[in-house]
Amino acid sequence: MPDALTTRTLESLSTGAAVIDEDRTLVASNSAWDRFLDTTGVDATVDRTAANYLGTVIEHHDGPPPTDAETTAGLAITLTLPYHASDDERTHQLRIEPFVHDGTWYASLGVADDRQGWARSQLKERAMDEAPVGITISDYTVPDNPLIYANAAFERITGYDVTAVLGRNCRFLQCAATDSDAIARFGTALDNNEATTIELRNERKGGEQFWNAVTIAPLRDAEGTVTNWVGFQQDITDRKETEAALSAERDQFALLNQIVRHDIRNDATVIRGWGSHLGEQLSGENEQALTRIMAAATHTLELTEAVHDLATIVGSDDPTLEPIALRAVLVTELERVRSNFEYQSDSLSVRVDGSLPDVDVLATSLLSSVFTNLLDNAVFHNDADEMHITVSADVHPETVHVHIADNGPGIPDSRKNEVFDQGEQGLESSGSGLGLYLVEQLVERFGGSVRLADNEPRGTVVTVVLQRA
Repeated sequence: MPDALTTRTLESLSTGAAVIDEDRTLVASNSAWDRFLDTTGVDATVDRTAANYLGTVIEHHDGPPPTDAETTAGLAITLTLPYHASDDERTHQLRIEPFVHDGTWYASLGVADDRQGWARSQLKERAMDEAPVGITISDYTVPDNPLIYANAAFERITGYDVTAVLGRNCRFLQCAATDSDAIARFGTALDNNEATTIELRNERKGGEQFWNAVTIAPLRDAEGTVTNWVGFQQDITDRKETEAALSAERDQFALLNQIVRHDIRNDATVIRGWGSHLGEQLSGENEQALTRIMAAATHTLELTEAVHDLATIVGSDDPTLEPIALRAVLVTELERVRSNFEYQSDSLSVRVDGSLPDVDVLATSLLSSVFTNLLDNAVFHNDADEMHITVSADVHPETVHVHIADNGPGIPDSRKNEVFDQGEQGLESSGSGLGLYLVEQLVERFGGSVRLADNEPRGTVVTVVLQRA
């Protein structure tokens, strides 16, 4: 039995304290200890002389189920166990500290308010209450998985008062426009105890439909059993409407591309065909007029190709790059430009400086479009009486530099940084700004770059830097 000094010392403490002997029986305690037992739901009237008094106290803690070490190993370990106080909703920590006195094992039991733990709990609760996305928690142990919590954002998104939704399954948000497959996927996730995210149409309290991005995830108890589900709701109506508008624009662009590729291209081909026939019969001023007609028709044909290639990359994901034989692409494009501008063969020279490297670069099948537009641009904007276009290439350890030089009017330094900008792509702009914009878009997708420099004594040198495969 405790002596008077021990009893007075314990009673002087403001926090709960007790002493247990090696039989795990209560030796001494103070009034604060009894209050701790009462506020945490532990039976304060338990027989103080009963064996394994400590075991009864341990069994009531709020942590995971007691281990064998906690319940049967004796007073050989130090434990800190959480207890939830029902009066102020704070958490208390019980520390069990073994010690030896006169050769006998004892344990001191000390109680402390876990104010930091309570503050953290309050912070988490505030975070959920004030989160900008809807948050719900349901009770999976009750039939129909009813809601037991919903935050203010859920009320704002759905229009339903929190008090009106508690006790109901969240399916009340479904409407005639809700996709049945989406509902089925929710059911599968619940059956398999798996988290999932699904976008579906829901309906607010006032009847207005909205797009809801819903994520659900299971919450498990200490034994791993799913007891609750947490749900997150986010109104994505604006995003969905934007996606729909972009899809409609892409459809319109595809229709325009079809018209350009079919009708306009066919007409330009007819013009070139009849122009070539007339070229054999004209001379003098008439021949010069025909040259302008042929140039316009050729430019129109190349513009339809640029529109087609631009439509291919607009809205597409990052391309899958593959090794492309650079020499074969350049040879094909050089032959094409010579053929397309055959009507100007007397005043146009297209040649290769040195040899074209037999090397692979990282690109896609649209690599040819890069050189189509650059070579055509070098011809269309060349105002020299004798036009000279020279193609060369340098191979470096990780890159290949392809140079296309012309003797045209050149590009002022003030415009070198903007000539490839999207603002230069308009169909109404002077020159083929659309083609140059396409060149930069493609080369950047290939992981390369485009550079401009002055040619000597006149003209421009365009350098395309590509990654080696």
